[in-house]
Amino acid sequence: MVGLFRTLQKDWKVRLLEVPTRRRLAVGVQRSAKYGLAAIFYYSGLTGLLLGKLLHAGKRALILGYHGVSDSPPILLSRGHALQNVEALLRFLSRHLPCFPLSRIAGALQNGEAPPPGFAVTFDDGLVNNVLLAIPLLERMGIPATFFVPSGLIGFQQDLWPVQVREIAYAWREAAIPAEAGLWPELPVRDEEGRYVAVHRMKQALKRNQSRRGELLAELARKGQGAPRPPEMDRVVDGDLLRRMVQPGYSVGAHSRTHPILAGINPTEAREEIAGSRRELEQLLGVEVLDFAYPNGRFSDFDQTTRELVAEAGYRCAVTTEPGTVRRGDDPLALRRCMPEDVPTFLASFDLLLRIWKDRRRPADGSRPVGNRTSHLPPPDAEDAA
Repeated sequence: MVGLFRTLQKDWKVRLLEVPTRRRLAVGVQRSAKYGLAAIFYYSGLTGLLLGKLLHAGKRALILGYHGVSDSPPILLSRGHALQNVEALLRFLSRHLPCFPLSRIAGALQNGEAPPPGFAVTFDDGLVNNVLLAIPLLERMGIPATFFVPSGLIGFQQDLWPVQVREIAYAWREAAIPAEAGLWPELPVRDEEGRYVAVHRMKQALKRNQSRRGELLAELARKGQGAPRPPEMDRVVDGDLLRRMVQPGYSVGAHSRTHPILAGINPTEAREEIAGSRRELEQLLGVEVLDFAYPNGRFSDFDQTTRELVAEAGYRCAVTTEPGTVRRGDDPLALRRCMPEDVPTFLASFDLLLRIWKDRRRPADGSRPVGNRTSHLPPPDAEDAA
């Protein structure tokens, strides 16, 4: 019960901190109503029943996506999903749906068939905690998974740029991070809530300014007297740990070389990020790498040219972070994927139910170019304005 309260407390703070003060009352009321409705559906048995019925009736599958996991209690400045929340959601889903490897879903689409109703599990960024925490959990539960790894960061001292932002803000010694003209105002970091807001604001700004990102991160590190690396668990794997991701039931996919937003770089660079990632992983592993995950992964983060480069590189399938289900006629090289929030199972499963319901009448993605596909997410500019 204590864990449930802590997780909800964290979720509540996150919801309010990511919106302007003028909107917090409305957001708080909406979130409270969602807690109540989700609890009614879950504890009455409706959530599990409807998840199964909707997927079977529509002959659709669900792909889940995670990043890092942590065995520490959930706090506002957590470095990943609480392992207890991941385990609880996967156990709940397994009671109502079969779990398949990603290859089973991709293979059905390639053959022009409907995917098997069920779910697949994926992890992005190739972090050490995926091997030392997530794989043992998945093994106990008999759940297969695919791990998407940025090949250019394997065994190197460089961390993913969102991780660099987080660690700089967490370790900042002064009372505020200085303003950066046109990007963010002065950001107070006197307490946990201030640091969380600072990380959120800087990440949103740096997503929009990819060409200046390295320069800005270096300047932040200089002003903050260094850029501390994250704990070992939150770094990209080395070669030995990478090989532990390839065993019966588990596979490695490519996640570009250095994790850029692919729509923001030229086609020559994008080709090397996409094809080079596969080439490097295959050299390290000695097995075929057939699956790809788009960095950041929204439809605005890649385009039709990017998708064609993924096809040119010979991938079997590619996953996005656009929520929804997978159905016959969807594009194997831009599969929708739901990214569960770090919340209790009654709420995470209700979110999945809403995603499936909202996606039920969507036209098959394979009939439209990337830029014309239906997104169930707010436009990036709307998120930034929030």
